[in-house]
Amino acid sequence: MMRPDPATWFEIRAANCDGLRIAEALAAGGCTEFEMAGPRTTPSDAAEQGARLRARFEELERHYRGWWPRVAMQPPRASAVATLAGALERIEAWGAIAAPQIAAVLAAETELAALKWWEGILASLALGIDDRAALVRGGPLAAGLYLCARRAELRLSDGLLARPFKACGDACLFAVGAPVAMARLTEQVATLGGRRVETPEWIASPDAAGQLAVRRAHCSESAAAGRARLDVLAEEYRLAEAVAEARCACWCLETVGAVAEGAALCRVTGWTGDPTAVRRLLDGVGVPALLRFSMPPPGLQPPLLLHNPWWARPYEAFSRLLGMPERNAADPSALVALVFPLIFGYMFGDLGQGLLLAVAGLLIGGRWPLAKVFVPAGLSAAFFGLVFGSVFSLQGIVPALWHDPLDKPLPVLVLPLFGGASLLLVGLVLAGVEAGWRGQFAAWLRSEGGAMALYLALLLVVAVPAGVGLPPLFVALAAVATALALALWQGGGVAAVLSSLAASVENALQLAINTISFVRVGAFAIGHAGLSAALGLLADAAGEGAAAVAVVVVGNVVIIVLEVLVVSIQTTRLLLFEFFIRFFVGSGRAFRPAAPPAMDTTEALHEA
Repeated sequence: MMRPDPATWFEIRAANCDGLRIAEALAAGGCTEFEMAGPRTTPSDAAEQGARLRARFEELERHYRGWWPRVAMQPPRASAVATLAGALERIEAWGAIAAPQIAAVLAAETELAALKWWEGILASLALGIDDRAALVRGGPLAAGLYLCARRAELRLSDGLLARPFKACGDACLFAVGAPVAMARLTEQVATLGGRRVETPEWIASPDAAGQLAVRRAHCSESAAAGRARLDVLAEEYRLAEAVAEARCACWCLETVGAVAEGAALCRVTGWTGDPTAVRRLLDGVGVPALLRFSMPPPGLQPPLLLHNPWWARPYEAFSRLLGMPERNAADPSALVALVFPLIFGYMFGDLGQGLLLAVAGLLIGGRWPLAKVFVPAGLSAAFFGLVFGSVFSLQGIVPALWHDPLDKPLPVLVLPLFGGASLLLVGLVLAGVEAGWRGQFAAWLRSEGGAMALYLALLLVVAVPAGVGLPPLFVALAAVATALALALWQGGGVAAVLSSLAASVENALQLAINTISFVRVGAFAIGHAGLSAALGLLADAAGEGAAAVAVVVVGNVVIIVLEVLVVSIQTTRLLLFEFFIRFFVGSGRAFRPAAPPAMDTTEALHEA
C-alpha cells in the first residue's frame, strides 16, 4: 500500500480506419494515458499535412465557432489525417457560402441592439425634439450625445452646456457648445473610457418612435431569415458531423499522440492502471483489434499509481505538495491520515468546536474533497476536548480526563516531544525501507545508522529516569561505539572515519532540533486554552442572558476560524518539513488519464 505501483504498458493493433474510434473509447473510459512507443511510423509528409490541417481548423474555429451547432457523436471510421481533411473540405465549403449570411445577421442584430438603446433614450424623455434635431442638423453650435460612466471626473470648459441623464441604465451626457469645445470634450470623454454616440438621421423626426418600430421589425425579420438560411446550409453540408469529426481528429493528432499509422495498420500505445477495463472498453468498440500488455519500451518512465484505502485518499494531497513518490519511495498518505488528526486535535482540543468542524467537513467534502480531512481532525479535536475538559471554550461542563492545559502546562508541552520523536523515528525507518527497495540498505546503514544510534541514545537518556533500566553512561557509550563501528565500516583513513563520525553527530543534533519543533503542538494547545479562558472572562463580564450567549457564540466563531487556519498550517508544516524530509522522494511521474475530445462546440455569440 505504501509503495507506488507502475502503470501497465498496453499496445493495440488495429486497422487505420479504427484507430480514432479506439483512442476515443479508451479516453472516455478514463483509465488510460497515451504515449508513443517510439518515433512515429507515420511518414513525415503526412505528419506535416496533419499540422497544416489542424492550423486551418483552428483558424476556422476562431471565426465561426459561435455559429456552429451543438455536436455530440461517435468518432468516424477513418484515420485522423484523412478524417480531418474531409471534414475541413465540407466546413470550408459551408464557410464560403455562410460568410455573407453571417455578416448580414451580425449587422441586423447589431442594429437591433442599437435600436433598443435608442428606444430607451426616447422613453426617458430626457431629449426633446429640439435636442434631437440639434444632434442631427448641427449649426453654429455643435451638439453631441456621450456615454461616460465617469462623467463626474469631466472638466467642462467655458462655452459648453451639458445635461447629464440616465437611459437604459447607462450614464449619458447631452452637450451643446462651440465646435472647438465639443472636440475637447470628445477627447476628454474618450480618455475616461467613454465615447460619443453616432446619431441616426431618423432621430430628429417628430415620428421617431414610429420609424424606430418599423426599422426594428425589419431588422428582426432580416436576422431571423438569415439564421434560417444558415440552418439550411448547416444541414446541406452536414456541418455538425463535419465539426465533430474535425474536433475528434485534432484531439487525436494533438493530445493522444499514440495513434501511429502505417500502411494498413495503426498502433495505439500507452499506460493503464486497469487492464481489465481497457479490454472491456476495446470490446465495446466492436472492431477487430489485437490487445497486448507487455514490458514498456526502453527509455520510457512508467507513470505511478497510489493504492490507498478510501479513508487515506484525501491525504494524498500532502505528498503531492512535494511531488509524486517515485517507484522506490514510500507513499506516506496512510500514515498522514493517522498523524494529521492527532496533531490537529491536540492543538485544537474542544469537544463542541471539534464536532462542528467534523460536520462542516462532511457537508463541504462533496464539493471540495480536501475538506474531508477535517472530519477525522474534528473528531480528534472533540476527543482532546474531553481530555482537556473544554466544550465550546467553556470549562467545567464536562470533567477533564487529564487536566486543563493552563493548570499544568509542562506535561502538555512535553508529551508532543515524545510524539514528535516517534514520528521522526518512523521517518528514518521508512528511509531505510526505501534503501532496501533500491538494494542499498547497507550503504544507507553505514551513512545514517550512526546518527540514528546517537539519536536513540539521546532519547533514552532523556526519557528514562535515572536508576531505571540501563545506566545513561552505558547507553551513551554503546551509541558512540555503534557510530564509530559504522564509520569504520565505510572505510578510508583516519580523516574519513572522523569525518563520518562528525557527520553522524551533526545529523543526530539536527534530529534533536527537529524534535524540539514539536513543542509548538503543546504551545498551541495552551494557546487555545488561553483563548478559551479569555472568552470565559468576557462572557462573565457580559453578565447573564442574551449578552453572555452572544459573546460565547461570536467568540467561538472567531476561535474556530482563526485556529482552523493557524493549526492547519502548523500541522502541515510539521509533516512536510520535519517528517517528510527524512524519507520522501518526489521525483515520480503521476498517472494522468487522457480526457476525451470536447465534442460540444456551442459558444456564446459574443465570444466568437
